[in-house]
Amino acid sequence: MRKFMTSLTAVATVTLAAVPALGLLQAAHAAEPTATVSLVGLNLSNPAHAAEFLARVDAASEQVCSAKARNNPGGDFTMAGCKIAAHKQAASQLSSLQRQGLQMAARATPTAVAAR
Repeated sequence: MRKFMTSLTAVATVTLAAVPALGLLQAAHAAEPTATVSLVGLNLSNPAHAAEFLARVDAASEQVCSAKARNNPGGDFTMAGCKIAAHKQAASQLSSLQRQGLQMAARATPTAVAAR
């Protein structure tokens, strides 16, 4: 009986020691950096507004990816991959009408007109 109690105590001690470590891992994962990109005042079918939106996404992705790079010292992280993922995520959160406007703006070609 004494051997059983010793084993049970050892298992309980190891289990209690592991619980806080699991909590720390979850807290670190939950605290991933995020950013919000505002679309207020932007018409994404306008090429100038679309460029402004893309600049905002670039700035937000730079901020988030830099924070992730600081928190991820391992070798499985690349800034380029992070920025591509951020752009994909931003595009996926647009409505279909906004995505269509952004595609129209990307196809627009600037025209230069000379006046005398």
